[in-house]
Amino acid sequence: MDKQNKKTDQRKISESVTSRIKNSDRVREKHQLIAKKAARLFIKKGYPQTTIREISKATGMAMGNLYDYISKKEDILCLVFDVYHRHIEDSAIVGKYKETDDPHRELQSFIHGSLQNVREFHDEIILMYRESGLLPKKNLKQAMQKELSEIRVLEKIIRRGIERKVFKAQDPFFAASMVFYQLVIPALRGWTFKGKYSEIKVNKLLEDYIIKNILA
Repeated sequence: MDKQNKKTDQRKISESVTSRIKNSDRVREKHQLIAKKAARLFIKKGYPQTTIREISKATGMAMGNLYDYISKKEDILCLVFDVYHRHIEDSAIVGKYKETDDPHRELQSFIHGSLQNVREFHDEIILMYRESGLLPKKNLKQAMQKELSEIRVLEKIIRRGIERKVFKAQDPFFAASMVFYQLVIPALRGWTFKGKYSEIKVNKLLEDYIIKNILA
């Protein structure tokens, strides 16, 4: 692993959720586990109805051990948001959306990476759109700012394409916002495609639809 990736791996998952454990790698690993298992429970039962005991059982962590990594149930909902956004930030840091001289290919790369993230964080995305109102105001504001920064990455790609006369979108920020939402449709509305299209087909149709509209 190179120095840049190693440095990325050591970054905290969350700045708002404190832990008694000092080993940053272990905290990161456990926070990811807690967020992943809790997200599934929150979707199935709802955040208010899910108990800490159920989360403890799902993670395979004793109650006392679980509280080494969180201080209250609210922390776990914050972790779900933080784990997802940290993953997106880390992807950008290691050059996943590296700027190129070909805006068309760059947009395709962004779409492919985003759809991969949607597949990996399917439950978390559903939960974020369903339960964001339950976040503390400070954390909700942070989540909104992080999502906006992700849209700005896409806006830069579209703006470069317009400047190079490859794309014809009139407003790069508006176009980026629309594309950003369209990219999470497989998570939010994927049930409408079941039995009609495969996941690969949905992704291909979505990519073609987005690029066609940006080029138009």
